[in-house]
Amino acid sequence: MKAFCGIVGKKDKAAVEAMARALQNRGALSYIDSGQNYVVACSHPIERPVCLLDGEPRDASGHAISPREVHAECCDAVSNGIPKIRGPFAAAIGIGDGSRWRLLRDRLGRRPLFYFQGAGFLLFASELKALLASGLVPRQLNLLSVDRYLTLRCVPGPETMIHGVFQVAPGHIVEFASGELTVRRAWEFDLHASRIPKEAAAGRVGELLASAVGRTSTKNVLWSGGIDCAALAAVAPDARLVFVGLDRSWQDEARLARESARRLKRPLDVLAGRRLTEEGFQRAVDCLDEPIADASLFPLWMIAEAAAELDGAFMTGHGADELLGGYARYHFLEKAKGAHRFVPAGLVSDLMPSLPPNAFVRRAGQSLAFIRDTQASYLSLVSVFDRGERDLLYTQAMRSALVELGEIAPPLRETFTQPDLTRNVLSLDLQVGLPNLLLAECDRVAAAHGITLHHPYLDDDLVDYALRLPADIKFGVRSKPLLRLAVKGRLPGTIRQRARRGFRVPQSGRALRVIERMADDLITPERVDASGIFRWQSV
Repeated sequence: MKAFCGIVGKKDKAAVEAMARALQNRGALSYIDSGQNYVVACSHPIERPVCLLDGEPRDASGHAISPREVHAECCDAVSNGIPKIRGPFAAAIGIGDGSRWRLLRDRLGRRPLFYFQGAGFLLFASELKALLASGLVPRQLNLLSVDRYLTLRCVPGPETMIHGVFQVAPGHIVEFASGELTVRRAWEFDLHASRIPKEAAAGRVGELLASAVGRTSTKNVLWSGGIDCAALAAVAPDARLVFVGLDRSWQDEARLARESARRLKRPLDVLAGRRLTEEGFQRAVDCLDEPIADASLFPLWMIAEAAAELDGAFMTGHGADELLGGYARYHFLEKAKGAHRFVPAGLVSDLMPSLPPNAFVRRAGQSLAFIRDTQASYLSLVSVFDRGERDLLYTQAMRSALVELGEIAPPLRETFTQPDLTRNVLSLDLQVGLPNLLLAECDRVAAAHGITLHHPYLDDDLVDYALRLPADIKFGVRSKPLLRLAVKGRLPGTIRQRARRGFRVPQSGRALRVIERMADDLITPERVDASGIFRWQSV
């Protein structure tokens, strides 16, 4: 795990040292460099020309490249050129005498990078909390981000929960020169599907996954009882399988995990995860910087806590569901859209007010009523709180503020550009869900425990290929049919045909009581009223 931070446009060593201390969880930022109008700190030696780097950048052929090579590639690309850099990375490079800087982030957002523009200067850091630690960033809440978080379970970049602080959007370059800031997209996704035979597609998926695993700088696999991890082991016969057992209230994977390892005739290292406590709850939430509404945060925290006792890097199965058709939502609405003429949408709309709030039936009815508008249809089904529910939660002052700020639907329009709803939802996951929810959560939790998580399913070559796959071969009766077909003959059928399982909030038991106690302690009438944002009665 690496990190960096800096200030350009003026010299303020104290601010950089404060930011570096706030990033100690990612590694000691022991290397400091300064010029006429900048000061930067990094966890790796800083050479000239300056290139601060987090991650594992690669060239077009998949070979690892150094900070010096990253700098050369970024400078060789003309102002509108596309640097030929792949892999997970975030970088800050100084050009010339350090009066011109570029901030870059890979197109999937696998490594974080935040910035704040002040009066004639630019702050940047690997985590948002470091910018706040500088003392140069006003602590003002971004009310639009609050509204979007309550819709999408995360704060969709490039904005953050702090007004004036931004993420470098995945696949973008932010350039700062002479006090001026410019932002442009450098890397994009090609979402146009190709006609590919199913068997050929499955074979290619297997080849690309094996190549991705081969390029990963660790042989440790965080093990579970599912197909995602089993497929990693199938293409990596020398992988070390590490399983962390959790409290039954989350999900008891122990039996399936042991059975999978036994059927593969592979040794399994079994570790015991600690139970969720109030202290663990608070630490897990604190590590995020920004709120993320995902129940898997807590089991991921407990798994990382136990895994930290071993080697510092692990492969995970994250990304397989998004890229290879693990979620039913990818094609549910497309099928519903084709059947809309059979649904009396007007009748459904009339019935909705009589249904209980947040009921699935009511949400499904809304989705069908809006079926011709793919964005509205999808949002009505997956929003944490829909527009009407958020209006009930907000005070009049909050509603007025959102109107003044030009409040609109979450920034989804650029992701809903395809005639195929399946590909629109995939685009949404690539540009919002993966970088701002899944990968942000994995990065912060891993950094909090001094480990690194690698995601072979998000390897660039595999991503590019998976995006070309048409929906009719990517979806089936079971999730991820191509992945299951790709490892046919390498995995026993009992493992290959297992249903997808995900972590969910416990419905009973000790862990649920911890969550309930924390909610009772933190969400009080006094705190809610003092926020000026929410109405206690609705909360």
